[in-house]
Amino acid sequence: MNKQINKLIPIVKEINEAEYELNTMLLPYYQQVMEHELSVKQALILEVLYKQKQVTVREIAEQMKVSSSAVSQIISKLDKAEYVKREINPNNRREILVSLGEKGENYFAQMQQVEQDIIERYYTKLTMEEVMQLKHITLKLKNIVEQELAGRD
Repeated sequence: MNKQINKLIPIVKEINEAEYELNTMLLPYYQQVMEHELSVKQALILEVLYKQKQVTVREIAEQMKVSSSAVSQIISKLDKAEYVKREINPNNRREILVSLGEKGENYFAQMQQVEQDIIERYYTKLTMEEVMQLKHITLKLKNIVEQELAGRD
């Protein structure tokens, strides 16, 4: 087992370094989206809203594994900046429903355009088979990590 790990270490380091360098080279393309000056937690909340459309503060807190009051504070800042909208849940007036606001929608529209540009410029230079292999391996590693982390809870 140690021999295998010793062989894996330089390979994984090379993969990680290549991924880091790739992200660094692509940073100028993402710069226009990053000008929104969002914190990591704010961006995570926007990502949750983008994927789920409308959720409660409690649901966001559970997904992020933080307190509802912490999420509420972040939501307040995002609301003032028009990244999110808040409304009272008509089915449970004690709950606040949160969804993307105008700036939040613009943020993801810009992100999608950047991703489209990167796909057209770079991924089209790979064969479909190479793209499918990359997808397969990436998803397989993601599933391994998810299963390992789920076992720790």
